[in-house]
Amino acid sequence: MLLRRGDYRTQLNHTTNGSYHCDRRELITTRPASLSRDRRELITFGHMLQPSEYYQEKQTEFAALAAELRKRYDRLALLRLLLFVGLVAGLILLWSISPLYSFGALFVLLPFIILGVKKHLEIFAKSQDADFRAQLAAGELKALDHAFGSWPDGAAYLQEDHPYALDLDLFGPHSLYQFLNRTTTSLGASRLAEMLAGPANTAVIVDRQRAIEEMAAVPDWCHSFRARGMGTKEVAGQADRLLKWVEEPSLIQGKAGITILTLVAPFITVLTFYLVFTIPLWQLALIGLLPALLALRKYKNDIQRLHQQTAESGDTLERYRRLIEWAEDGNWESPLLQKLHRQLGENAEASRAIRRLRYAISQLDVRYNAFAILIEVGGLWSLHWLRALDRWRDKHRSDLPNWLATLAELDALVSWANLRYNQPAWQWPKIADDATQVTAKNLAHPLIKPQGRVANNFKCATDGHIHLVTGSNMAGKSTWLRTVGVNMVLALAGGPVCAASLEMPQLQVWTSMRTQDALSESTSSFFAELKRLKLIIEAVEGKERRSVFFLLDEILKGTNSRDRHTGARALIRQLIRAEGAGIIATHDLELAEMEKEAGSEVENHAMEVQIVDGQLDFDYKLRRGVSQSFNATVLMAQMGIQIDPKDIQLHHE
Repeated sequence: MLLRRGDYRTQLNHTTNGSYHCDRRELITTRPASLSRDRRELITFGHMLQPSEYYQEKQTEFAALAAELRKRYDRLALLRLLLFVGLVAGLILLWSISPLYSFGALFVLLPFIILGVKKHLEIFAKSQDADFRAQLAAGELKALDHAFGSWPDGAAYLQEDHPYALDLDLFGPHSLYQFLNRTTTSLGASRLAEMLAGPANTAVIVDRQRAIEEMAAVPDWCHSFRARGMGTKEVAGQADRLLKWVEEPSLIQGKAGITILTLVAPFITVLTFYLVFTIPLWQLALIGLLPALLALRKYKNDIQRLHQQTAESGDTLERYRRLIEWAEDGNWESPLLQKLHRQLGENAEASRAIRRLRYAISQLDVRYNAFAILIEVGGLWSLHWLRALDRWRDKHRSDLPNWLATLAELDALVSWANLRYNQPAWQWPKIADDATQVTAKNLAHPLIKPQGRVANNFKCATDGHIHLVTGSNMAGKSTWLRTVGVNMVLALAGGPVCAASLEMPQLQVWTSMRTQDALSESTSSFFAELKRLKLIIEAVEGKERRSVFFLLDEILKGTNSRDRHTGARALIRQLIRAEGAGIIATHDLELAEMEKEAGSEVENHAMEVQIVDGQLDFDYKLRRGVSQSFNATVLMAQMGIQIDPKDIQLHHE
C-alpha cells in the first residue's frame, strides 16, 4: 500500500515531566513532503506489518526486482554490442563514400549513444540498489532472531576505565553497540558510540525521542539511506584527513601572480610552440615555458602533499554525497530533524558542494598520466586545480565540518530508528530532572532473545537508597544488574527501553562488576576493585555531579570473608550517607541484616533457585526478602566433586 502524506499523524504526547510518549497505533509513515513522485513510491506502510513480515516482504520484492533488472541489463549489454558493431560497420561504409558523411553521422548519433549508455548504467545502479535492499532485509530478519554478529561491534571504542562500558557489554562481540549499530559511515559509527558512552541532558533526550519515532515510521526511507551507503567504500581515516585539510590556510588563492599565470599559461604555451616552428633560433622560444616550470617547481611539494592527503577520498566523498543528497530532499516535523535538515543548506547546497570537491580532487590524478607533462607545463593543470581547491576551502571552511557532523548525527539516528521499528513492544522512557526514584515495569535485558527473557519490576529511590540482592550461584543476580544498567544507558542516550515502562531522573551510571588484575601494572584483582570503588565513591561524593546510580557485583570478593563483610558494611553506609543509590549483588547473607537497622535505607531482594525432578530450576524472578536457597554444593557434585550427600545444602538452616 503506497503512502500519501497526511494519512496518519504521529501522536507524541507531552507529559508533565517534559518527556514524550508515543501511541504507535497512529504513526505517520512518510517520506518528507518534498519527495519526488518516484521516490515517494518507495515508501510503504511498513509499520502496518510486523517487522518480520515487512522484512520478508521486502526481501522477496527487492530480490525479484534485482534479478529482473540484471536480466534487462544483460539483454541491453548484448544489444549495445550489436549496435556498436553495426555502428562501426556503418561508419566504415560511409567513410568509403565520403569522410564527411562518416563524421556527420557520428556527430548526429553521438548524443543518442551517450544517452543510451547512461540509461544502461542507470539500470545497473538500480539493480545494485535493489540487491542492497534485499540484503538489508535479509540481515534484519536474522537480527530479529538475535543473529546480529555480522555488524561491526565497536570494540575499538571500549575504554576499560569508562564508568560502565566494560561491565554492561557496551562494545565488543555480542554487545549493545553491535545489537544497535546500523551505521553506514565511520562518522555515524563514532557518533553512535558517543551517544551510548555519555548520558544526554533531558532536552536532548526528548528531541532524540521525537526524531527517532518519526524516522522509525518510515523504514523504507531509513533502508534507502543505508543502501546508498553500500554502493561505495569509505577509506579508513579519510574523513579526519579531509577535516584537517579544510582547516589549513590557502596555498595559492589570493596570490595575484600565480593566478594570472594559471590563466595565461595555455596562451603562452601555444605561442611558444608556434615560435618553435617559425623562427630560426627556435631554442629561444622555449624560454616561454620557464615561468610555468618555475611555478611547478615551487609548488611541487605542496601539490604532492595535498594529493597524498586527498588521493583516496573520491569514494569516501561520493558515499557522503549520496547520503547527504538523500537527506536533503525532505521536510521533517520533529525539531531535531528540522535542525539537521537546515544545517545541510538550501537547494542541495551540501551535496552539490561535495560533488564539486570530489571532482576537483579527482583532477589531481591526471598528474600521473603518461601525457601529464603536456598539460602540466602547457596549462599548469595541478596549479589550476590547486587554486580551485583553495577557493572551495575558503568558501566552505566552516561548512564541511558541520555537514559531516550532521551526516554523523543522521547516520546514528537511523540506527536508533531501526531499533525502534524492530522492537515495537519497547517503550519510551520518561526522564524528569526532578524525579527522585527509578520505576520500571517488566524490565528485561535487550540482548537476551525474547523467548528467553524474564522481566522484573523495579522501584528504587535515588537519594540514598540501596537494593541488596542475594541469591545462589547462577540465579541471575549479575544479569539483573546489567538489565537495569543497559536500559538506563538506552534511556539516557535517547532511545527506547526493553520494558513496559521506565521513569527515572537524570543519572550517571557507574559499575564495578568485572575488575581484573593487571600484570603490566603489578595490580591484583582486589586492588583493581579498590581503585574502581574509589572512583565510584568520588563520583557519589562529588559536589558538582548528577545523581550517581551504581551497580556493584560481589564487592571486595578478593579478600577473606571477615574483612569482606566489614568493608562491605562500611562502604554501604558511606554510599548512603553521600545520597548515592544503586544495586549491590552479594552472596554475603549477613549484609541483609542491615535492613533491620533503624532508619535503614537498605532494601533486601532475592533471586531463588528450586530443585525440580532432581534438577536445578531458575526462574530469574526478583523477590522481596533474603535468599533462602543454596546451589553451590549441588553444582560441585554435578561437576564430579565427591561431596558427601549429607553435606549438600539447598536451604539455609
